[in-house]
Amino acid sequence: MSESRTPIVETDLTRPFWQATKQRRFLLQYDPKADRYQFYPRPISLYSTAPLVWREVKGEGTLIAHTLCHTPAPGFAALTPYILAIVQLAEGPRVFARVADAKYEELKVGQKMRIVWGDELGDGREYLFAPAN
Repeated sequence: MSESRTPIVETDLTRPFWQATKQRRFLLQYDPKADRYQFYPRPISLYSTAPLVWREVKGEGTLIAHTLCHTPAPGFAALTPYILAIVQLAEGPRVFARVADAKYEELKVGQKMRIVWGDELGDGREYLFAPAN
């Protein structure tokens, strides 16, 4: 039985983020009063009462943790085994994503990572991270 990937469904809150991914752009919410970024999209700032703005970032960061998944989430069975990681972006927030273009045993905590773009899935495009080399 073939299992299809779950499409991305944007909401009013996440629309700017997912629309930007279709253009291979990575946006974060930014709080200008606190001078801090946040991820995942939220209706209010985690840091102050200032209104949030969307800012494009480079999608570069550092590998914080990674694991090899043999038991897939729904829609990911055809991709097993796959690597999941937490990447701390240069702007501060941590992002959870799949890893591309790497072997699990070659990944090292602390190494530099960069965003790469996957398939369009409904209202957005999958973002992944790969070693920056």
